[in-house]
Amino acid sequence: MTGVIRPGAAGDAVRRVVLTNGLTVLVRRDTSAPVCTIVTHVRSGYFDEVDDVSGIAHVLEHMYFKGTPARGPGEIARDTKRVGGYLNAGTIYDYTMYHAVLPAAGFATGLAVQADAYAHSLIDAEELRRELEVIIEEERRKQDTPTAVATEGCFALLHDRHRMRRWRIGHPAVLRGFTDTAVRAFYRAHYVPSNTILSIVGDLDPDVVLRAVEQHYGALPSGAVVRDRGPQEPEHMGLRYRDLARDVAQSHLVLGWRGVPPTDTDAAGLDVAAALLGSGRASRLYRDVRERSLASSVSAYHYAPTDLGVFLTTLESPPERAADAMLATWSQVRGLAAHAPSLGELARVHRGIESRWWRRVESMEGQATYLAAWEALGGWERGAQYLDQQLAVTPEAVRSVVERRLTRERLAVVSLRPTAAAPLADSVEALTARLERVGAAPTVVRGGTPISSPALVGLGLVPERVEAAVEVYRTDGGIPILVRRKAGAAIAHVQALFRGGITDEPEAGAGRTTLMVRTALQGTATRTSAQLAEDLESVGGAFGHAVGGDAFGWSVSAPITVLPAALAILADVVESPAFDSAMLDTERHVALAALAQLRDDMHRQPMRLAQHGAFGTHPYARPTVGTDAGLAAADTAALRRWHEHHVRRGDGVVVVVADMAPDEVAALVRGAFRSLTWHAAAPTEIPAWPREITEVADARDKAQTALALLLPAPRRDAPLRHAAALLGTITSGLGGRFFTTLRDQESLAYTVYVGVRAARLAGWFASYLACAPTKEAQARTGLLREWQRLAETPVDADELARAQAYAIGSLAIRQQSAASVMSDIADAWLAGHLSELLDEPRALAAVTAADVRTVAAQALASPAVWGVVRGTAP
Repeated sequence: MTGVIRPGAAGDAVRRVVLTNGLTVLVRRDTSAPVCTIVTHVRSGYFDEVDDVSGIAHVLEHMYFKGTPARGPGEIARDTKRVGGYLNAGTIYDYTMYHAVLPAAGFATGLAVQADAYAHSLIDAEELRRELEVIIEEERRKQDTPTAVATEGCFALLHDRHRMRRWRIGHPAVLRGFTDTAVRAFYRAHYVPSNTILSIVGDLDPDVVLRAVEQHYGALPSGAVVRDRGPQEPEHMGLRYRDLARDVAQSHLVLGWRGVPPTDTDAAGLDVAAALLGSGRASRLYRDVRERSLASSVSAYHYAPTDLGVFLTTLESPPERAADAMLATWSQVRGLAAHAPSLGELARVHRGIESRWWRRVESMEGQATYLAAWEALGGWERGAQYLDQQLAVTPEAVRSVVERRLTRERLAVVSLRPTAAAPLADSVEALTARLERVGAAPTVVRGGTPISSPALVGLGLVPERVEAAVEVYRTDGGIPILVRRKAGAAIAHVQALFRGGITDEPEAGAGRTTLMVRTALQGTATRTSAQLAEDLESVGGAFGHAVGGDAFGWSVSAPITVLPAALAILADVVESPAFDSAMLDTERHVALAALAQLRDDMHRQPMRLAQHGAFGTHPYARPTVGTDAGLAAADTAALRRWHEHHVRRGDGVVVVVADMAPDEVAALVRGAFRSLTWHAAAPTEIPAWPREITEVADARDKAQTALALLLPAPRRDAPLRHAAALLGTITSGLGGRFFTTLRDQESLAYTVYVGVRAARLAGWFASYLACAPTKEAQARTGLLREWQRLAETPVDADELARAQAYAIGSLAIRQQSAASVMSDIADAWLAGHLSELLDEPRALAAVTAADVRTVAAQALASPAVWGVVRGTAP
């Protein structure tokens, strides 16, 4: 069967072959980057588990990487890294998926590794015992994650019998009871060719791919799967409500309904309804809930795993505003049931759906997972057909499906609140009475502003230079314009980036840059917040913004056909923000909520505490979002001064990656950006590392203790930064030293992470581990012991070569994404060396084992800085 992913999509046809043993193989050639992805999609997941072995599908996913007769524990990951690739996996309700992403030159090895793991996993009893302790740590981490608890709590509330009701990762008592015999039985029953889809996309010859697949998979025995998906859920009516109290700073609300399977005729209508409610800055919930400061984040989605669906709206809200946020959300749902959306509002949503589709299939991994998922639902061609169904949904169809399915009688509400906060209601009856008093939100009338596209100022421009395939131009005000043409990129990515910001903030003004960037997106001199969002989303575009330690900026992505309009909107935001006081207050509330959420995050909070210990009063010590005092002190006058100094007269650059002629792109940018004048950023103080061991700790009612260990590393312009990057690769991830020792062998944690940050003014290694509170001393000892090994003993040649291949392969893999290419160009420019876009592979290949040891020894010669969130829950 042939065809393209969707009519009009670039690239070769999808080839579908079913081997004699029943394995379905999908192959698509894509030459846009020298990369390939191998996806193994097994049609078994949590729904295939009986209650007594709930969680076993996920356990098997872990054991998949633990060794075969030909490869010992860790070698599956190491062999993949050796050819420059990475692998990962995930288990969900109706499938388990494994994927390997690698340079195309590594395809043969990557496929051999994947085939070996699929067909010959050992599931050794001792390895299983250790891995179960790791999974129990993962379960503890999940218990400490409010969004997971609230969302799966809603699934449980919506279902009395269906397996969707369960805590899907499993519970420790059950997990500890799993034997290698039980896991192996599940493996043999479900991991058979007829239950598997192999999806391969990349810069590969399909004939070569199919011959290799036949060689590795053709001899596997066939077999039928006896599927037991458990009891079906009966229809039931009546509002359901569950109140949960935890040690959290924000309230997490989920309003849920039972939806429909993906093949149901109502599925597309529910997807469109979710987009109208919660997709984009022009969506109803964003405008009526988030912009009114009732919630710091909102979303809506219809999730449909094979044989059922759920429709959810989720909110994170200050506890004192949680009830109002819930009632406003319910009012918007009622409004959508009472009044069909306008054609203009629906057209905006349709363009967004189509643009998100293009973004999804931009990478090889996105294409391969997309093809496998739709093939599992009856044929990969259904993906394009379903997109067409979404784009054909009418206003009345949306109103009808919401009226029929998203009713109060079918609603389930889960509230996860701080322990000291009052509940939403004392009973189901009280909550019902509150909802009954809520009226339907009025019809939404969207009034877009005519978009004045930039004039082609200087059409026929000649770049001042071309370096590393990047063409460099300038605006009349001296702002550099960097353009890279990427063939086949249907979406254009544009970023206006400026040096400084956070590093220039005084402590009393911490958060000023964040508020400036976010409030600029809430209205300009010519457009209100609503008009900005509607104008961009009506052409399929999306805003982005970034605030980091060394730079900040705004970005848009949009189909290349509407790049002039997208540039005009971006320039309006960058050059002429209104800084309305009401919008500033909204963004202040959101930023303060983000700070509260950070304190609840068991990964980011210990990192934040450690950075505070490492950098003291320097801006690097503070969260990029700011501080409570700094956010409270900001006013519109301060934002205007900050914008004038750091943007209108700042050290900025505009980067564009698109499949368009660079001269034309540069002319469009010059026509759009006319008010910016380039000025070099002022030098900034370089922070000093502490002179003694430092610890900053916090105690919380959490199931785990999370540790962050910081040590100094080379900064962005230092000669040894490539050695530091490779040290991070050697130590972290599947097959890495810390991962293998502390996670696989000692079962201390689910997440063991070593990263390196090479900032402009300083660099640091960050080691992270989260474990049971009783294991804290062992975890500290283990982290320091592994660092000592690195400082005392050079890495062996194979370990270094594997890390180099992985790092260099990652550079190639990033070339798939226009957004990643844009980010790399901007980073290289800010560092002062576009040439490093070409030099990076050579620099990584030149690193020696002595360099890695030197970097480790230099790090360990300085005092350690610890950030600790100590769990106290029993």
